[in-house]
Amino acid sequence: MRAALLVLAVALVTATSAYAGKIFGDISIDGKPVAAGVKVKVTKPGAAATADTTVTDKFGSYKLLVKEEGKSTLTVYYEKSALEIFVFSTKEPARFDLVVEKKDGKLGLRRK
Repeated sequence: MRAALLVLAVALVTATSAYAGKIFGDISIDGKPVAAGVKVKVTKPGAAATADTTVTDKFGSYKLLVKEEGKSTLTVYYEKSALEIFVFSTKEPARFDLVVEKKDGKLGLRRK
């Protein structure tokens, strides 16, 4: 009986990580992908710890994993600026294609 409970507990713990949401997409500026190595991170509101961090590949693509569902802040570090946008993670993968744009001499970030 104890062994069965242990197996059930392990199954529940590993099943929880299966519900993690994947956030992915492309980042572009002036119609072209950003350079490889642009830092991208996602954090939950009110949380001091970063949920996941990555860098863009040569196509301007990124992939992040968020263990909890709900609203998160995605931050792109481009040209010494921290550009933020709200995203939502779910059990299903969510695509967020982003555009870095300059308005009035300031950098901004928006969804494509």
